Amino acid sequence: MGAIGKANKMSTRSLGTVQEPFRTVLVPIDFSEGSAAALDRALALPLDPGATLELVHALPEVSAKVRAKVEAAARQALEQEVVRARSLASELHVTSRLVRGQPYVEIIRRARTIDAELVVVGRHGRRLVRDRFLGTTAARVVRMGDTPVLVVRRVATKPYRELLVATELGDTSRRLAELALRIAGDRATVNVVHAVHIPFEGFLTPTGTARARVGRTLRNEAVGKLAALLFPYEAHARWKTVVRAGEARVIVMDEAIRRRADVIVLGTHGRSGLAHALIGSVAEWVIANAPCDVLVARPIRFSFELP
Repeated sequence: MGAIGKANKMSTRSLGTVQEPFRTVLVPIDFSEGSAAALDRALALPLDPGATLELVHALPEVSAKVRAKVEAAARQALEQEVVRARSLASELHVTSRLVRGQPYVEIIRRARTIDAELVVVGRHGRRLVRDRFLGTTAARVVRMGDTPVLVVRRVATKPYRELLVATELGDTSRRLAELALRIAGDRATVNVVHAVHIPFEGFLTPTGTARARVGRTLRNEAVGKLAALLFPYEAHARWKTVVRAGEARVIVMDEAIRRRADVIVLGTHGRSGLAHALIGSVAEWVIANAPCDVLVARPIRFSFELP
């Protein structure tokens, strides 16, 4: 635990794009308190002057008799949200889009169409993920989308100041660090936590000597990997690293509460909608239970085929 130590010398690439503000953000709107909070958070993110902020609403399936009336009401309500957003950030290019179809499908499709860098969606209810395959629109966008998704729980009152990045030190680690830098406000602290799993723990000697030795080795390896991972970004934020042994979801939640995190940033190694829908996903558990916002990123090579 503590500030990053010096990593072994490594070639550093240009980091000019690491802290670039967002240029294209998609915000699904369903006229609930959750989507209002999502819009407020999107407006509080580091956005490029002239960035495009698109508000999208998926129309429900209704009978032909009331379809025109429902669409007119939705269009009017959506325009009111556009006006509100423009009043708060006049320099942005705020647009809106009404779509028809399954909301999660149309949100993912629209994010791909406009090449969105981020989808900002409100969390609904006390639990986001209710069962193995079914869930809210937000849950499905997280599971099946290929754009990073920021799930908003709290009303935005200020830029993110205390971030917690949960990393498995896998193929999304660098992307997570860079996303954290992009959403962080000025003078933010970025805490990076890694949970060490000690294999065959039940088979180690009763004295605990072997367990302690294995634990030290794994923790030291993780500390070195974290230092190497964050070395190129040292000058871009105040970093703190945490390596603990135990179950990932418990450690992530404990650190988020202990550090009063504004947002948790984490990735998922699932490379298909089905794989990520399985019960036991750390990402989905954290989203469902976190007391703060959660930003989830996919492996870059992930892609889900829409219906």
